[in-house]
Amino acid sequence: MPRKLLVPVDLMNEEPPELKFAAALARETGGKILLLHVIDYVPTLLPVELPGGYPLPQLDVIRDAVSQKLARMAAKAGHVEIETVIEVGGAASQIVEVATREKVEQIIIGSHSRKAIARMVLGSVADRVAHTATCPVTIVRT
Repeated sequence: MPRKLLVPVDLMNEEPPELKFAAALARETGGKILLLHVIDYVPTLLPVELPGGYPLPQLDVIRDAVSQKLARMAAKAGHVEIETVIEVGGAASQIVEVATREKVEQIIIGSHSRKAIARMVLGSVADRVAHTATCPVTIVRT
């Protein structure tokens, strides 16, 4: 049975190091990658408009944009099986939930290497995932 690897990404980079690492591992083991992005989005109940007259984006518009970006990232990863997944909610909790639901064998996540004070104030998604996931977590420095 091929290994199933979960790679959560934040979309800042179309060729993230954690995806490169996971793709190499998947090629070696015949594994499959679940490429995940979590939309941290709370829709407004009021019809608010931006100063330029554009309405705030609806969730389906955001999903479409995320889907296109994930597809480009998957195409750049090379010859490996990749399924894209989009969730909405808190990043760390959704990553762990997807890992459990999909029965992944390993999570490979990037770390932005923030300074200690920023990590204390903002927290680190990678740290929270590493401490709450039930499967092994590999943190790749970006």
